Amino acid sequence: KIASKVASEKNAQLAVGYKYDRSFVSRGPTIGVFKHNDDKLQFCTNIESLKTSNGKSFTPSKMMLHEEDSSLLLMNPDDRHKIFKMDLERGSIVEEWNVHPDAEVKDIIPDSKYAQMTGTKTLIGINDNSLFRIDPRLAGHKRVDSEMKQYVVKNQFTRGATTGKGELAVASAKGEIRLFDKLDKRAKTLLPGFGDPIIGIDVTESGRLIVATCKNYLLLISTEIEKDVLGFNKSMGAEKPIPKRLQLKPEHVAYMGSSVSFTPARFSTGSSEERSIITSTGPYVITWNLRRVKQGKLFDYQIKRYEDTVVADNFRFGQDRNIVVTLPDHVTMISKKSLSAPSPSILSGGSPHKSSRHSDIVHAPY
Repeated sequence: KIASKVASEKNAQLAVGYKYDRSFVSRGPTIGVFKHNDDKLQFCTNIESLKTSNGKSFTPSKMMLHEEDSSLLLMNPDDRHKIFKMDLERGSIVEEWNVHPDAEVKDIIPDSKYAQMTGTKTLIGINDNSLFRIDPRLAGHKRVDSEMKQYVVKNQFTRGATTGKGELAVASAKGEIRLFDKLDKRAKTLLPGFGDPIIGIDVTESGRLIVATCKNYLLLISTEIEKDVLGFNKSMGAEKPIPKRLQLKPEHVAYMGSSVSFTPARFSTGSSEERSIITSTGPYVITWNLRRVKQGKLFDYQIKRYEDTVVADNFRFGQDRNIVVTLPDHVTMISKKSLSAPSPSILSGGSPHKSSRHSDIVHAPY
């Protein structure tokens, strides 16, 4: 039986496996494990009662797959100086990493975009005014002091993302984006935003494109200066690229009946070039086709409505055909073909995706 407290919790975090076809969804101090079975999700097991070494349970504020998807790194909102490592084969937390007493961790990201598919041990930590390597093999504190960049002024860093080569894009609550080629060096490029906080950021494997998420719009930014020269490696100078602003049409927002609040947008993943962007707002999953966006068709998006708020979403690894969607009480995998051009009937509540009619939706509690 699941404790009543866990039963009353809602789904929150989603981590999609790259090396193995698995997805992990947090629900309070419990993690549900799901297998990608053809075009559907299959519930495998649940990992119950996440606890610190002193026995205190916690609800993770961030999950990140690591070391060939064999472990899951967790952040505890009540202890921002530690990273907790869960061994997925054992289904339990096996290590607590003390990062540094002076280094609160606000976000963690992989060393490179697909580092979770390798045995890479290190990762990158971010807080308000610094970026640093974390190496769990170090004795004592795990921050690598020789690989960090700290600013005197608090830049209010919020999120980061890495390219396939490990170059780093870091966003801030001021709307700025800094591009680094190495952790211990100054940013090569500072991209100004529109002043709104950036709540999510993703980078293509090549580093040529960035998608930054603000509350009610996305920014698609090219980092290319000239052929094979990017803003990660060379300053863009005064001539900064003009971002493509992706947002919903005002008439579509009016039909929705509520304000837009995007979840962090992501590119599709895999060995081929990224083809799509995904995000959500309220009960709507939304995708943009990158090729059409590059052609200037910024409002050419596809949409799908659910009966409940979409908590998190991401593409299945290796293609953009299937999307893993997390709702407060359900987890599902949908085909991108099931999304359609927005219409008044879809946007205002007509014929939403009825979760109870579809076998590919897994009901929770797990």
